[in-house]
Amino acid sequence: MAETVYLNGDWLPAEAAKVSVFDRGFLFADGIYEVVTVYAGQLFLLDRHLQRLNRSLSALGIANRSDSEWQQLFEQAIQKNAIADGFIYLQVTRGADTKRSHLPATMLTPTVFISATHIQLPTELPEPVRVCVMDDIRWLRCDIKSISLLGNILLKQQAVAMGGMEPLLHRAGRVTEGASCNYFIVKNGRLITPPKDELILPGITRDWLVELARDNGIEVHEEAFDLDALYAADECFLTSSSREIQPVGWLDEHMVADGRPGAMTRQLADLFRANAPIAAAKQQAAG
Repeated sequence: MAETVYLNGDWLPAEAAKVSVFDRGFLFADGIYEVVTVYAGQLFLLDRHLQRLNRSLSALGIANRSDSEWQQLFEQAIQKNAIADGFIYLQVTRGADTKRSHLPATMLTPTVFISATHIQLPTELPEPVRVCVMDDIRWLRCDIKSISLLGNILLKQQAVAMGGMEPLLHRAGRVTEGASCNYFIVKNGRLITPPKDELILPGITRDWLVELARDNGIEVHEEAFDLDALYAADECFLTSSSREIQPVGWLDEHMVADGRPGAMTRQLADLFRANAPIAAAKQQAAG
C-alpha cells in the first residue's frame, strides 16, 4: 500500500509531496515536530503530545491549530494508511518566504506535514545495548522539540562509530539525556531520572513511565545525578516512543551490574506492555 501523507491541506501520495525551496524548515530548521504512537489503531497519550506541541509552537511563535483539528488529522492519517500499530509524525515549520532571510518578511502560513508509519511491536524485553557516554554539545533549549537535530545526529553517528546504539549525554558531568531518548537508573530500589528543565526534552514516554512506576509503589526521584552515580547504578535503561523501554548493559566499556536487565527494568517493561494499549483505548473512548 502506497503511503498517503498530508501536506498543507491535501492528502496525497508521499512521492508527490513537495515544499518550497524557500521553506524556513528547509533553510533554517525553523520548525518543530511530534511523534505519536499508535496502538491497535488508537493514538497513545495524545493529550500529552498535544500539550507539548502547543508549548513548542508557542515558544517559536508559530501559528497553531486547535487540539481537535490535530486529532482529526492524525485519525485520518491512521485510516488512510490502515495503521494498526505505528507512529504518526507531524512537522510544522514557520512556512515559506519569498527569499532567504534570517527574519521572515511577513507573518507566514505554517507548512504542515503529517505521515504515518507501520511498526512491529516488541513482544519481549529487548536485549541490553551499549551506549556511549559523551559531552552534550547541543543548544540550551532541548525542552523545545525542534527539527534542528544536527547536534543529535552528530552525536548518534559518533556513538554508532564507537560501537554503541545511542549516546548518553552529560553537561560538565551532569547526566542529561540521549540523542533521541530519556535515561533512567536504578539504585538501591530507587528509580532516578534527570529533572525536566531546559537541558532535556520532556519525553511523553518518560513522564508516563514515572507515573506508572509511582502508581505501582516504586519510589521515583526526578533529580540531577552525575557520572559517578551513573557508573554506580544497579540498572540503567532508556525510554522513547519508538523503543518503549530499552535496557542498557554497557556504558562504553563499563558493564552495568551483570550486563543483564535488572528486576525493576523487567517489572516496568511488563507494566508498560500491559497498560499502554489499555491507556490508548481509554483515551479514545473519553475523546
